[in-house]
Amino acid sequence: MNWLRRATWLRCLGLVALLALAQEATAHDDDDDEVEQALKNFKARGVSKPIVETHIHFWKVTRPGGVPYPPPENTTLYRDILPPEYKQLATRNGVVTSGIIEASPLVEDNQFILDLVRKDPFFSFFAGSLEIGSPDFAHNLERFSRDRRFVGIRGFLWSPAILLDAAQLRDLRDLARRGMTLDIISRGTTNPKSQVEALCTAVPDLKIIIDHLAGAQGAVPTTEWELSIRRLADLCPNLYIKFSSFYDMYQVGDGNTPWTAPTDVAAYRAHFDVLMTAFGPDRLIWGSNWPVSNMGGDFATQIRIAEEYLGPLGDDVRDKVMFANALRFYRRHR
Repeated sequence: MNWLRRATWLRCLGLVALLALAQEATAHDDDDDEVEQALKNFKARGVSKPIVETHIHFWKVTRPGGVPYPPPENTTLYRDILPPEYKQLATRNGVVTSGIIEASPLVEDNQFILDLVRKDPFFSFFAGSLEIGSPDFAHNLERFSRDRRFVGIRGFLWSPAILLDAAQLRDLRDLARRGMTLDIISRGTTNPKSQVEALCTAVPDLKIIIDHLAGAQGAVPTTEWELSIRRLADLCPNLYIKFSSFYDMYQVGDGNTPWTAPTDVAAYRAHFDVLMTAFGPDRLIWGSNWPVSNMGGDFATQIRIAEEYLGPLGDDVRDKVMFANALRFYRRHR
């Protein structure tokens, strides 16, 4: 990156950082104006296809006590995964700002991540991990949300299943009241689509996103998966899909041994088409799932697959999925 391109990139990054610092927006129209202006400024300065990353993880296995994830037997991931490595990779591939998703169920690891990226505006938002329904949820949410980068949580993965009892509803409504977000996994027996439907209809003003293509598997969508996706899209206007972790569609084994996923867009198109036609370009949000995505393929190829799929749909659709939707979703709204 020569000095002119680097200066251009830094100026554009500053615009996104300003967006992130203005998390508590007062009007939806103002949000749209700021996002559109940021996109225009990137393009005017030569970044023709800016990308907002929405799903990466960091951990430090060499710290005292180790980490709850990944396990030592996963020789691909069991090493220190820290911001400089990702930032170098990301900026090479058009990423202009990034959000982090907590990979640990330990409450204090939320603070570990916030401290890890405190002085770097490139990492502009963070979805932590708190146990929904736990006695200390409200206290911890209040504590971490004092940092404006803490925009939401990922729930119902390490924590108990979706029960929607009084304690869980209390905490979900607290998230919604604060204008924060909820990431969830819905794949196989983890949070079946019927439970997701109950969740999003019980708390209709909570912004929810299902990570990693909502559990898509293999080259051809099953009828059951497609019908459940279309039903969720119709019944849950507050529900989004993360257009992420493509290689998981072809995972083999227990997830601790690398596999080789296809590198051609045709291998993914059928599932992409279901998600696009069901949720539309306003409710799909790109993310990589790095470094876990390294288990099935490389970072740049996953971006290429996304761009090849979105390209024929037009610049407006591409820019929503790869850039604008992320900035609108991962910021606090009153």
